[in-house]
Amino acid sequence: MENLGLIIFGVLLAVGAGVVFYLNYNRKRNLNKLFEQVAEALKTIPKQKKNNFLLFMFKDSMSASKKKTKTTSALEKNMSPKQLEIQMIQMATILKDRSKVTDKKTKNALKLLDDYLAWEKNKK
Repeated sequence: MENLGLIIFGVLLAVGAGVVFYLNYNRKRNLNKLFEQVAEALKTIPKQKKNNFLLFMFKDSMSASKKKTKTTSALEKNMSPKQLEIQMIQMATILKDRSKVTDKKTKNALKLLDDYLAWEKNKK
């Protein structure tokens, strides 16, 4: 009886480890796909505004993913150039002083930005 319990425990432990491994692998694969798409989209953005635009894009995608609605994101809306410039200025101030960020979405977007920059550095 004791051996059967140990065998069941071992099987459950192996299945649990396999699930964790698969979820981690799937997350990395999806993140890699996202970063590939972002790299393609960045080809049209000036280098001076790259990080500001990346943060804006990641923040917008975080907001859209949390809502899980079919509303269009701020990037897909017809934003006026003035509104877009205001957003870029806000992103620049966030990037200059990250310690003032209290919003969870913005913190996650900053983490995603750091991950992207590390991915981009490793890719080169």
